[in-house]
Amino acid sequence: MELGHAEVEQVWPRGGRVRLTGFIAGAEAGSAPETATLTLTDRDHPTVVLTCPATLRGGRFETSFGIDLLASASPLEGDDGRQVWDLHLKVPGRSEPLRLGRHLDDIPNKKKVITFPAQTDDTPMGPISVKPYYTVQSNLSLICRRG
Repeated sequence: MELGHAEVEQVWPRGGRVRLTGFIAGAEAGSAPETATLTLTDRDHPTVVLTCPATLRGGRFETSFGIDLLASASPLEGDDGRQVWDLHLKVPGRSEPLRLGRHLDDIPNKKKVITFPAQTDDTPMGPISVKPYYTVQSNLSLICRRG
């Protein structure tokens, strides 16, 4: 994996929120906190992008968002009523956002061996569930479903 990606260390889905921590691989450790931005992009509709703040300190990042953020974006579409959201981190001083993933460990096949609990929420459009997962490329994404 190339240097300069957002390496996920911990994913905490609980209490209707998802909290993420990690570090920027290849980043120099600065001491002053900076504000970065987590972006969530609808894979099937890339113009639908949600954002939330992230804290960056010493090359490490932390962010948290409520799953109601996803419910507010757009109705779930498709026959299976699901949306897939890809996660990136926009970091000050870098022109391209960094894809969140877990590449620097020795765990193969993360998509099959690492699972996270789904978080559920009642919305005006009905109940939804949001579940983090690792893709076959070991990147972090979310699946959002009705019910």
